[in-house]
Amino acid sequence: MMQQILLGFGPGSSGGGPISATGGTKVTSPTIVQHFFTSSGTFEITSGSGDVEYLILAGGGSGGGLNSGVTASGGGGAGGLLSSFPEGPGGPSPTSAAAQELSSGTYAVTVGGGGVGGPTSPSPTRGQEGENSAVVFSPTVTITATAGAEGGIWNDPNGGGDGGCGGGGGYSETPDPRPGGEGTAGQGYDGGYGVKAACGGGGGAGGVGTNGYGLSQPGPTWQGGPGGNGHGFADIPPSYGTPGPSPTLRYFAGGGGGGSEGNSGEGGVGGYGGGGDGSSRGETPPASTNATANTGGGGGGGDNATGSPTIKSGGSGIVVIRYPA
Repeated sequence: MMQQILLGFGPGSSGGGPISATGGTKVTSPTIVQHFFTSSGTFEITSGSGDVEYLILAGGGSGGGLNSGVTASGGGGAGGLLSSFPEGPGGPSPTSAAAQELSSGTYAVTVGGGGVGGPTSPSPTRGQEGENSAVVFSPTVTITATAGAEGGIWNDPNGGGDGGCGGGGGYSETPDPRPGGEGTAGQGYDGGYGVKAACGGGGGAGGVGTNGYGLSQPGPTWQGGPGGNGHGFADIPPSYGTPGPSPTLRYFAGGGGGGSEGNSGEGGVGGYGGGGDGSSRGETPPASTNATANTGGGGGGGDNATGSPTIKSGGSGIVVIRYPA
């Protein structure tokens, strides 16, 4: 059901023509109109024409899954983020995205779900990547954000999965680190690598996942890598995204924290922008958490304290369409 809310935001984008439109949750300020899609639907321009700006965020990946009875795993990668808003898309060296000029008509919006972790994953041995989000702006123009990757599993030399943002590498039984997965250019960052007993954090739209690491204080302490930070946007109401370092921005697409297998270790915290926390064998109950819904965050990685999955799910994506009031 469409809901209209009046808020006093500043300008967010430029465009021409008086557009009247429906779809999603419609939020109107004196200068801009925004449509927030937290599930798939249609954006319909009933009259007028002009430029529309967009934020398209895919679903985040879950923490890594089970391998040979071991569930210690890397954090999930956040969903890929594409945006023509002034703050830009995610990832390193992003390409500037242009507003889309639209006229009266109906435009399909797809919002991707987050990857499912833990015992409810469709696979008994793996977590799950997220789902793509997209907007069909014309028969020849579809803009698609790439799903976030699943975190890496125990002792897998392939490491974390590749996706919009890369999954964190899993637990390694050898001196060789398990690599983090690669993010998609202009959408998200890579995951961190995993080492023995400490898994890497998933990549975020605003920063790389952190590597797992070990300390001696005074005995061995193993720290799962924190998830990569998300990306902040202005003029977003507080019901969307999460807080972050800037009080004027709302953040999306934080990576999931990596799990830790050390008895005195800690799981990595999720990146701001909805990333889930990783778990540790030394924490009871397990501290791993799901990513926040509709942030595209990556799910937290698991530990192996009981042999049962503590792997958490990624967050669903979101699509925002914006034009002048």
